[in-house]
Amino acid sequence: MSKHQKSLSSPKTYPIKRKERPWSIKPSPGPHSHENCIPLGIIVRDMLGYAENVSEVKQILEEGKCSIDGKDTRDHRFPVGIFDSLRLGKEYFRVVPSKKGFKLVEIDKKDAKEKICRIENKRIVKGGETQIILNDGKSIIAKNDKTRDMDTGTSVVLSLPDKKCKKFIETKKGQDVMITKGKNRGETAVFEEKKILKGTKENRIIVKQGDKEIDLPENIVFPINKERIKDE
Repeated sequence: MSKHQKSLSSPKTYPIKRKERPWSIKPSPGPHSHENCIPLGIIVRDMLGYAENVSEVKQILEEGKCSIDGKDTRDHRFPVGIFDSLRLGKEYFRVVPSKKGFKLVEIDKKDAKEKICRIENKRIVKGGETQIILNDGKSIIAKNDKTRDMDTGTSVVLSLPDKKCKKFIETKKGQDVMITKGKNRGETAVFEEKKILKGTKENRIIVKQGDKEIDLPENIVFPINKERIKDE
């Protein structure tokens, strides 16, 4: 598979000047899928303006000034996704969805040591333990009955980089949620109810924004602590 990505055919979520550069940056395989991420190099060069070109981006990263979710990275193609914690030098950012794709919200060092993830799947592994699969590819082993009993779609606040569960955010009536895809991408709403559909049909979620009700696929609704998702 080619490592190259033309600017004109890049995902619309990339905040790049498509007609100024013939080539963009293609994300490497990693914790987020191609359509749900933005390459680290584009964040450094295009969103923050800390570099003029890829060579300068690589130089910054080679100096060890960057970490994602508490782990150092030097790969300019590293895929950065929703709610990832990003450190560049002495600055810290949270990556959040927005109407046009992604935006960076500046946070402090303490907030950067936590991350909110969503439970995507659960499975029994060797030894009879329950493994929890999260939206960014991370996995944790359930240490108690409370963790084992959490439904998919529940959010978990992890400490970084050790991935210890600090608390859970369930999709209960009145809970704040963020919409991660579609025309309402990046907007917050209030959870109303979950519709369980039979067969292979995907479950639906009803949320409210003021007096308006919105019917959404379950997998694009992310329970959050709204106070912790600060705006710019």
